[in-house]
Amino acid sequence: MLHWTEPDARTLAAADAAEARAHALLMRLLSPAQREEFERRNCLTVMVPGRGRFAILPRRTLNVLNLDSGECYCCVTASEVPLSDLMLAQKLLLEQDPEQFFAVANCPSEFLFGAVTGGSASRRARRSFGVLSRIRR
Repeated sequence: MLHWTEPDARTLAAADAAEARAHALLMRLLSPAQREEFERRNCLTVMVPGRGRFAILPRRTLNVLNLDSGECYCCVTASEVPLSDLMLAQKLLLEQDPEQFFAVANCPSEFLFGAVTGGSASRRARRSFGVLSRIRR
């Protein structure tokens, strides 16, 4: 039987401190353009040669979005880490070892961010454009 217990104040404070350190590291390792984008849109874009542009969104699952196709990828760490550390790990993998990223990432083929399934890939991507338009600019 599972029991949910509310984290105590010390646990919450430690998690907040870890996220603050992770966020500072993420900001230091972003390019100036990525830092400006993150400050403006709370996400960052990574160019992957031969695969296109990918947005990394500040959430834990299905947060890596191919801006050309609308496909979402989920690539998480083996243990719980601050969200900024997860985003940094995804950024570094996409930039430095994209084949490793795509080898381990999940990409539910029937799921497109903000779109319904069915129809051609280009039609599904067009339907998802409304959700993606603020990131694509």
